[in-house]
This record gives sequence, structure tokens and C-alpha cells, in this order.
Amino acid sequence: MESHTGIKPFIERWEKSGASERANYQLFLSELCGILDVHHPDPATPDNSENAYVFERSVTFDHGDGTSSPGSIDLYKRGCFVLEAKQGAETPQEEELLSEAAHELKRKLKKGIGKRGSQAWDNAMLRARGQTDGIVRCRADR
Repeated sequence: MESHTGIKPFIERWEKSGASERANYQLFLSELCGILDVHHPDPATPDNSENAYVFERSVTFDHGDGTSSPGSIDLYKRGCFVLEAKQGAETPQEEELLSEAAHELKRKLKKGIGKRGSQAWDNAMLRARGQTDGIVRCRADR
């Protein structure tokens, strides 16, 4: 565990994030563990049965029709929780965009799954809930 600097600097650091989910979620969750003063996830091992608290935990999804497919859980803690990360984004106000070049840059910037607080965000959160429900029902100990 590491000492923390407080929740306010953490929130200020992360409130403007909005790029790739994969680029941010492990660092965000590791820093959150520090803020909460809880153990950080362990390094993954080649033996999946030993991966009791890790990022990107391998699982096999059973589809209910006799088929299955490989997958992973963003953060897994055996007997406690599964976490599926989603990256939100804040959309700049149009008046903040100063030129056509700014519009082009806006189109090229990596975005999250939807503007926080929007219907797109709410829909993404519902999809994430369905995804984690499926993960809970899969056989994570394979």
C-alpha cells in the first residue's frame, strides 16, 4: 500500500481524462487503491488459478448454447468483485473551439464512450452492467 495525497488532487488529476479506456483504467484504479489505502492488484501469473486479484483476468464465457469464447475481466478479485472499466469524456463547448483547425483536432482526439451525464453515458453504463453480469455468470476459475 502507498500513502495518499488526498481525494481532491486525485479528482482534479482525473476529472479531465477522456482518452483511451485502456490507456487510463489501470493507472486510475492503482491510484484509487492508494487513496483508499487498500492493497493494489497483484501481478498476473501464467497459472490463471493463482490470479485471485489482478487486472485483465482471463475467463471463459459460456454462451448457454454449448459454445464458449475466451475473454477477460478488467479487474477481478476472487470472492469480492469484478470491475469493467469505461472511459467517459467531457465534450468542449462549441464556443471554446476557435477555428476550423480546432474542429479538426476535436474530431481526431480520442474520446471515451460518451459524455458523462448524457444518455450515451447512461446507455454505456447499462451495457457495462450487462457485461459484468455476464462475467459473474461465466466460469472465471477456468
